[in-house]
Amino acid sequence: MVDRLRRGLVPAVVTAMVLLSGASFVIFPLLPSLQSTLGVSTAEIGYLAAAGFAAALIAELLVAPLADRGHARTMAIAGVLLISAALVLSAFADSGWQLIAGRALGGFGFGVFVIAASALLVRHDPSRSGELLGRMGAAELAGIALGPLVAGAAVAVAPPSLILGIAGVVVLLALVPVWLGFRERSASIHSSEGFDGDDPHPPTGGIAAGVIGFDGTDADRSLRFGATPAPRTSLDLLRSPRIIGIVLLYAAVMVPTGAYDGIWPRFMTDIGAEPLLVAASYVFFSIPYIIVAGWAGRLADRRGGVSAYWRGLAILLPIVALYGLVGNPWIVTGMGFVESTGQALAFIGAAAAMAHSVDPARAGSAQGLLRGLGLVAATIAAAVSGLAYEAGGALLLFGGTGVAVLAIAGVGLLLARTRRP
Repeated sequence: MVDRLRRGLVPAVVTAMVLLSGASFVIFPLLPSLQSTLGVSTAEIGYLAAAGFAAALIAELLVAPLADRGHARTMAIAGVLLISAALVLSAFADSGWQLIAGRALGGFGFGVFVIAASALLVRHDPSRSGELLGRMGAAELAGIALGPLVAGAAVAVAPPSLILGIAGVVVLLALVPVWLGFRERSASIHSSEGFDGDDPHPPTGGIAAGVIGFDGTDADRSLRFGATPAPRTSLDLLRSPRIIGIVLLYAAVMVPTGAYDGIWPRFMTDIGAEPLLVAASYVFFSIPYIIVAGWAGRLADRRGGVSAYWRGLAILLPIVALYGLVGNPWIVTGMGFVESTGQALAFIGAAAAMAHSVDPARAGSAQGLLRGLGLVAATIAAAVSGLAYEAGGALLLFGGTGVAVLAIAGVGLLLARTRRP
């Protein structure tokens, strides 16, 4: 029975993540149509993307520690329900600000879900945390590919409001794998101090060593998590310069995500892409990530997360800078195909570095801190992206993004290579 429950977690996370990320990104191919029907400005598109990031930030910083207190499954269920409600709200929106509110609600729900899933995966097998987080990342990108593709094809025959409403119903299917497969290991917690190195072989104390059972409910939390509860926030982890560096590494690659997730459909349309090609560009971007994510995670587990990260940075940074110089949508789509490999190595490398550096008993807090502060960077980038694109076009948007990535990652690499005496 125990083995069956343990085996069920990873496919449950993968299935639910595909559904949730797909539904969350349905709106982006619809934005050009919504601009014309609702009068949404280009600046408001940037605010819409920023709202999702900011709401996820709140979830991942303030709610994440609950995943280390036995509430991971409840959090995942709540995340599914919030995303569904957000899509329904967006379907009935009649102004840009209502779309922004819907995006904020969905972002909060997605943040809650991702942290719950991340915590369960890291504690499921700490020695393979990079690989398991890579699988979740691949599932997220698969959803990002499928959701916009379906929406981009459907907008030719259905209004955006209907597409959003249907997505709000479909996403509820994720409740099935969450209910059946999101199971928490039972273990005692020991101190969360002392894991501070780019160790390809994560610590084996705490949950990694003290597994005493497996439970599918949120009951008996005192047994599962010991007498000493996890801190209510994750900010104490920032006492380590290395943790600060890892957070900066993740933040650096979140800057492009924030800078052009919302603007991408507008940019592609401006250089001559049809709606179907806009949707297909998400698919082509996702394919390499999905293919290499597992390998990237295994590389991070074997060689260290920082080692995987800088390899990814070397691939994606030149591509980001070159986007602003290319005016052919087909070439831009191909460039995204290459960038995706770098994104996989960088994102999974940073996540694995954090998992290797913090006690698995605080996996939810650590991954929440990583993603949350990364979302600060994405939120800032998203908030100014529309203004930058209006003021200086693609050259200013993508060139400025490249400079920001280089500066933040450079500081992060210096700090992430430090070790505690």
